[in-house]
Amino acid sequence: MHLVFNGEIYNWRELRQELESLGYVFASQSDSEVILHGYHAWSDALIPRLQGMFAIAIWDSEKRELFLARDRMGEKPIFFCATPEGLAFASTPAALKYFRGNLLVDSVGVACHLAHTFIPASHAGWKGIRVLSPGTWLRMRAGQVEQTSRYWDFPRIGPQRKGWSQSLLEVERVLDDSVRRCLDADVPVGVFLSGGVDSSLIAAMAARHQSDLKAFSLGFVESNFSELPFARQVAKHLRIEHHEVVLGVDDVVACLPHLVRQYGQPFGDASAIPSYLVSKLARAHVKVCLSGDGGDELFGGYWRLQAGVYAARYGKVVPLFLRQKVVPTLARVAGAAGRRLAAMNSLSLAPPGAGYTNSESWFNQLSAVAGPRLAGVLDKPLLAALRVGKAIDRPEASVVQRLLYDDIQIQFPDALLTKVDVASMAASLEVRAPFLDVRLMELAWSLPDRTKLRWGQRKPLLKKLAAEHVPSGVVYRPKMGFAMPLGEWFAGRLGEYVASVFADSHAVAEGYVRRGALEDALLRHRKVGGEATRLWLLLWLELWFRDQQRA
Repeated sequence: MHLVFNGEIYNWRELRQELESLGYVFASQSDSEVILHGYHAWSDALIPRLQGMFAIAIWDSEKRELFLARDRMGEKPIFFCATPEGLAFASTPAALKYFRGNLLVDSVGVACHLAHTFIPASHAGWKGIRVLSPGTWLRMRAGQVEQTSRYWDFPRIGPQRKGWSQSLLEVERVLDDSVRRCLDADVPVGVFLSGGVDSSLIAAMAARHQSDLKAFSLGFVESNFSELPFARQVAKHLRIEHHEVVLGVDDVVACLPHLVRQYGQPFGDASAIPSYLVSKLARAHVKVCLSGDGGDELFGGYWRLQAGVYAARYGKVVPLFLRQKVVPTLARVAGAAGRRLAAMNSLSLAPPGAGYTNSESWFNQLSAVAGPRLAGVLDKPLLAALRVGKAIDRPEASVVQRLLYDDIQIQFPDALLTKVDVASMAASLEVRAPFLDVRLMELAWSLPDRTKLRWGQRKPLLKKLAAEHVPSGVVYRPKMGFAMPLGEWFAGRLGEYVASVFADSHAVAEGYVRRGALEDALLRHRKVGGEATRLWLLLWLELWFRDQQRA
């Protein structure tokens, strides 16, 4: 048997002991060897036993069989495509071009980039390239995919009756053990520290187990966007060594073409830039970092959850005919408040958890940006269905669970985890996410809805837990995320850069972007603002088309 493995198995020691009891002899202290012996012993039943992040390929030369498997949440990617010689697979879509040569651009993938800021795994930048879904394995014999299997999903249960104190204790116990496992390495391990709830909690728990812990943070020249003061406060409270890097607009212009090539297909999350630069900072000191990824998705940290719950309640109170015929007209003449009302009203017209709108991307303005090549793929319901509605066949799930399920199944692996994996790997840094321990994911899913949304407060249980370990002023403050000052930058230096890039646009020449769309959006932004995300999506798309021409 032959193994290609990308990732880390956290419970490899326990699996090794079990395999040794079955008579297997090991020649190394490697989790890779555990995978090979485990597959020999248990075949595909090995995969549900693994705890960690992984993309696995095993070639059984005796059976002439290829086996691919991906971790539960999709921390590590597997792209694949059919070729005349068989199945080609890789960790990046760009690598597959070497096997297939010139590939046609996937128009739906480009439309998804503009509408959702990322391409869901149902599509890619090119036609013919597929993505193995998280929590799935694939077996191939005689050049044909013989079987695929979803080996893990969230339990089919609704929120369970459980007290607040019990929920808090269980989450702390499991998360602490996950952090301990993620610190197990034969190389130096540090933590990312944004100064937000999730990373601060991970840092606090890691400091329990590692006395020489180092933390790494990123801020912005524009101090009103920088969370460095909060990160410093946490690091001082925990008495851990703290390192910082400050990002300015010139750094973005300098590293953006490099990152466009690293991602290999259109990718619209601008926080890829700070993720890459903080990874470079960390790599100068450690080889592995722990992150707070997953805290928002599992415990309800995003505004979309709150908006979806409010929309479901609004839909029960306001009659359907008013929402269909009257409210849209009123919303159009009510200014900013009308736009918020229109968004909620739109969400309420779909089944709970299945509605979608996006006021920052091009989703509501696709006809204004699309070139002739996209004319046939501007079906908004179809594009929305690629982003939401995955929990419709879960009648036992609450509205909160359905909303979280969509984010976890689509945006989390295809946008957020992709962002972190590519950015960190580009800096030769391994990132581990303790929140993604399967025990914690299943526990979080089963918790009462009030632990995720309570009296208008998002993520209340995790905030309560964090406040027991770090200053409460850090915990109970407005969420900033990795927000960048794109608005200010596009009004100045970055606006000049995107205008120069589009002066001879490949995306326009190829027919994917309407001529003048960039210039119109940039003019609106300079007058009234509000176009930063849409401008960023066009900038990345243009640089990607240029990179394809060079390749």
